Amino acid sequence: MMKHDMALTPSMSKRNYGLLFAAGLGGLMLASQAGGAQAAIDPPKCPGDARCFKEIRIVNNTNGPIYPVVQGSKQLNPALGNCPQGDTWLQRALNDTSKCYPVKNTYYIYINPTKGIPSKGTASIRLPWWSMPADNSANADKYIDWWRGGRIYLFDDKTALNDSYKVNSGLKGAPVKFTTDSPVARCTGSLAGNACDPDDLKVYKVKDTLIGSAIETKSPFQLNEWTFADVTDPKLGGELLSLNLNYNVSNVDQIYLPVAMAPIKTGTQVGYMGSIMAVGEFRNKLEAFAGVNDQQTQATNWPIYNNPIDEKTGEKRYPRAGIRVPSTLTVFNYYMNPSYIDGDLDNPEIIPLPKPFDRSKLPTHIVGIEKNWLNCTSNPAVNCPLSAWYKPIKQAFDRSYKTYIAKCQPVPDYMKPVNSDANNPQPSLEAYLRFVHGWVPFRVDPVGDIGSCTPAKVPDLPKAEQPPAQLGHAPVNYMKIQYDFDPPMNMQGAQRFNVYTHLVHNVLKAAAYAFSIDDHESFQNHPGTGLVFAVGGGAGLPLQKPVPPAVPQFYEWYTAGVSIGPGSPQVSWNSYGICSETANREFPNKINPGTIGLNPKTTPVPCTITLMDSKQRKYQIRIKQMNAAGNMPYQIWPEFTPTGPKPYDPNVVACPLNDEWCKVGVNETAHIADPTKINKAPTFTLGTRVPLP
Repeated sequence: MMKHDMALTPSMSKRNYGLLFAAGLGGLMLASQAGGAQAAIDPPKCPGDARCFKEIRIVNNTNGPIYPVVQGSKQLNPALGNCPQGDTWLQRALNDTSKCYPVKNTYYIYINPTKGIPSKGTASIRLPWWSMPADNSANADKYIDWWRGGRIYLFDDKTALNDSYKVNSGLKGAPVKFTTDSPVARCTGSLAGNACDPDDLKVYKVKDTLIGSAIETKSPFQLNEWTFADVTDPKLGGELLSLNLNYNVSNVDQIYLPVAMAPIKTGTQVGYMGSIMAVGEFRNKLEAFAGVNDQQTQATNWPIYNNPIDEKTGEKRYPRAGIRVPSTLTVFNYYMNPSYIDGDLDNPEIIPLPKPFDRSKLPTHIVGIEKNWLNCTSNPAVNCPLSAWYKPIKQAFDRSYKTYIAKCQPVPDYMKPVNSDANNPQPSLEAYLRFVHGWVPFRVDPVGDIGSCTPAKVPDLPKAEQPPAQLGHAPVNYMKIQYDFDPPMNMQGAQRFNVYTHLVHNVLKAAAYAFSIDDHESFQNHPGTGLVFAVGGGAGLPLQKPVPPAVPQFYEWYTAGVSIGPGSPQVSWNSYGICSETANREFPNKINPGTIGLNPKTTPVPCTITLMDSKQRKYQIRIKQMNAAGNMPYQIWPEFTPTGPKPYDPNVVACPLNDEWCKVGVNETAHIADPTKINKAPTFTLGTRVPLP
């Protein structure tokens, strides 16, 4: 499943544009639409039904106060009843599809904004699905939706919090009052020692025309997101399927604080996403990665957010803030046109900023990423062992950019071609790589004409379910080269596609999204009564272990697959190993493990798949051959259809343990094309039995 496939529009205000970098919002909505044939449920009757509320619990494991802000987001999405702008979640929550229920404004809940959550303290609120503002003004919203695309900003610097809080709580702010029968956010009364102060729980409507009302990108914070309840896409009926928790930890835009996130639920507990590293260690690793000086006014390896020092007082703008590191996407977005994002280039938001701009003077990792891209996409490639992996990616983005400049006029200056080749126009390298590292098509709205650059003009990027002729291998390759530092690719230094991914997963050991369609760390969907956010340590989490990463993705056109027979509550699967004699990876779903994808270009053969069940019994299948030669799609295995006495090709499959589970229970299907399928996708799969009783 691909996540966070959002096209961002630089014609938006720079305040809101920065906030859109957080990738979870789009991805979580996609996650909650994957309902399949699940039966719809009735919504809870609010506010009397306890199911109308989810708990948001923040545990402060740092050495100082922290300041949380919960956001209720704008909802101007296609909804039921042919609504061009509305909110399907509210339609289902209110059991009324006759109205669109758009949410035209953003809302903030400040938790203890004056004193914060003290060190080692815990604050908790009950967050309703919706609230009804007592506001009859022209642009008023009848409802606020707190569950769809919800966000939490975590600050550890009071000055950073006050960038928005002092504005919103000032004379020009917009405090929100609610109707007498409205569900509202309250401090959770049942939590012993709750640090949430009911008198210091403030709600404001964000005023986009008021500078500082919205939380700005210059303010250091850590962002996390969720969507509660599963509601299908309006095209699929907009059905309410569950009240589950959909969430992930995203570092797609930036890294600031170590945060771990887990569901609050009864029964078997779920591991955390994110990081339980202490703040000091976390920041030491970020400082070493970026190569900063003592005052953090320079960075030689990787850009950082600027925390400027006042020349008169010698104090930083944000006295308690630590290092804040932008993602690769954010870096290229900034460098493609700093003057658009940042109105104060004498005191830039991201440093270093060479003036005049000179890419050779950028930090070494950024120079390396740019040089590696040019090396790997030139013809012929230069010093790039993985150049074949880059080719379809470049083809997809070249096609998108050429379509964009032909169909979407006028083109902003920073997106105009900088070369003279009409057959292969190219923007600046920074602009090009901003879209590559966001995995979004070139849809930059013409200045002053928001919305004119539509998918009808510039189509979406290729999808992995499409055949090679439609560049379906572009996203498959893209996700693979993000981890080119892992075996068997083992790329080092400046030959890596994205060193930021290495930072998130290998240096910080974080179970978090490092880029926009990260399949190593999947979103989570679980039943539960709320979410706990542990900041700077693991205390307060239900389970002190990270959630296992997703199994390698299976793509019909491009990989072989091993489909694991489902377990049961009595005997489930526990772990697996790929090309390993041991089951060294835990299954994220032990009842329905799904299909393990095996890319024939990177899977060494023979390759033993090892499984372990909940009774610690070992199962093995050995794959003896895989082909990745010739034109795509590859004939990974010779053509084969299973029959009763011959469930698999002995030239392809062997049973190392010589057991009946493998010899009788493994089935192989190998077809380069299946005429019974609409898309005629190849099928190269092995299916296994369920675990033994």
